[in-house]
Amino acid sequence: MTESSLFEWNPSSLTLLYRITSTLSSAHEEKQVLHDFLVLLKQHFNARAGSIQLITDDGLMDLIAYFGITEEQANSIQHTPIDGHLFSFETDVINEIQIRQNELGITSLPPKQLCIPVRFKIRTLGVINLFVENEIDIKEELAYLLLSLGAHLGEFFERSHIEKKNRLQLIKDERNIIANELHDSLAQTLASLRFQVRILDQSLQPVGDFMAFKTIESVEHALDEATTDLRELIAHCRVPIEQQGLVPAVKRAVEKFRKETGIHILLQCDEQTLALPSNMELNAYRIVQEALTNVKKHANAYIVRVLLSRDNDGNIRILIENDGKGFDQSKIHSSEGDHLGLTIMKERAKHLGGELKIESEPDEGTRVELRFRYKDTSTDS
Repeated sequence: MTESSLFEWNPSSLTLLYRITSTLSSAHEEKQVLHDFLVLLKQHFNARAGSIQLITDDGLMDLIAYFGITEEQANSIQHTPIDGHLFSFETDVINEIQIRQNELGITSLPPKQLCIPVRFKIRTLGVINLFVENEIDIKEELAYLLLSLGAHLGEFFERSHIEKKNRLQLIKDERNIIANELHDSLAQTLASLRFQVRILDQSLQPVGDFMAFKTIESVEHALDEATTDLRELIAHCRVPIEQQGLVPAVKRAVEKFRKETGIHILLQCDEQTLALPSNMELNAYRIVQEALTNVKKHANAYIVRVLLSRDNDGNIRILIENDGKGFDQSKIHSSEGDHLGLTIMKERAKHLGGELKIESEPDEGTRVELRFRYKDTSTDS
């Protein structure tokens, strides 16, 4: 028998617990689940404002959900240091819940701040803050109710973390399978075709047909390019971008471009590490990779510039521009193979929640600019 069973839960507490557990087990996206969670607390405790903050690996508080607080106010309290006495481990359960004076520096909020620890087992993950007008008498049942709410939320975050890790592992496994299939099927087919073209070349040597030699040379060159592209694809499938990091991966792509083409390429990057979730890293890198591939294949450029930057608000900008021959932008949305890659780049930008601008005119070069936003919290799996 647990301590919480020594008293009778009142109907309103049981109703709140039921609705909370139903909300946290719903199939909605995390943002919607946290919004619904706070709405239930707002209604039950008549709170004017509330927030959920999680502890980052850097010892800061990441504000991930809130109500009754403006976006400007939210930005002002984002990534604040942990208050050392916020999370105690007292034996008396009532002392686990704290009612403090509003210390966020937002005068429009009520003076009383109810602080509820978010925990998974004995590990503290963060805190729920509720800002209330009326005095709250924290008795045993209410203390257990609040701690239960924090524990349920902690289980939700832990479950979400495990699910993200499992999804990432599935993606890695699937990519390895695809890489192996490409190597065992398409790569072998290309090697066989190249061998057959070489035999054809040798058999036509006695004839001395100039046009036939030029055609064979063109086919061999196309096969070499296809083989190189396939090897790069296999390598990227087998080496997840998150193990490299976006900035090192872009640096390697730039160096590889320089060695293969001899084109003068400049990389400007103030960031040593640009920490992003793995799916965002991959999409951003693929856009850079595709832009450089297009320059190599189509641009006839003399100078290429790659720029990576991020401001304090988490706005990320990646620019790839060249002084090459450019192209007709009306073909970007066409189904022609040479421009399908540009359409895919725009789709990747949408997955990032950002925007991709492609500016080009014939003989005027090309400018590819990606903008998206991500606030680094150092909590990504």
